[in-house]
Amino acid sequence: MRALRLATASLEAERVRLGLFSRRLAVRLAFAIVAVLFLCGAFAMLHVLAWLALERHVGPIGRAGLLLGADLLIALAFLAIAARDRPTTPEIEARILRDTALTQARASFGLLPLLGGVASSPLLGILFGFLRRRR
Repeated sequence: MRALRLATASLEAERVRLGLFSRRLAVRLAFAIVAVLFLCGAFAMLHVLAWLALERHVGPIGRAGLLLGADLLIALAFLAIAARDRPTTPEIEARILRDTALTQARASFGLLPLLGGVASSPLLGILFGFLRRRR
């Protein structure tokens, strides 16, 4: 019975952990989508502004190269921020609870706990005594 409760606790902890993880992932995705929309608009306006500002000093190929380099640098910075992923404290606690419950459930299904209850049974002594007398 204890093993069933431990397995149930393990499944519940895993459900909580996956729910927290998916919620965190959904929030990050929503923020990333909104950020991308605003960045597209801002970059379009920035390109127009930079193109016009550099018109007096740099030729068309130089302006295009400068804008490309700036775009790549900014994109790499945002990719580095998006790649950052740390589990929250409740996720870590749920994972620890799940692992502990699974470990204890496996231990309770072992041979020694099952034999321990049978070996201390008074019926086992009567059975062995009966078998000895028959010989």
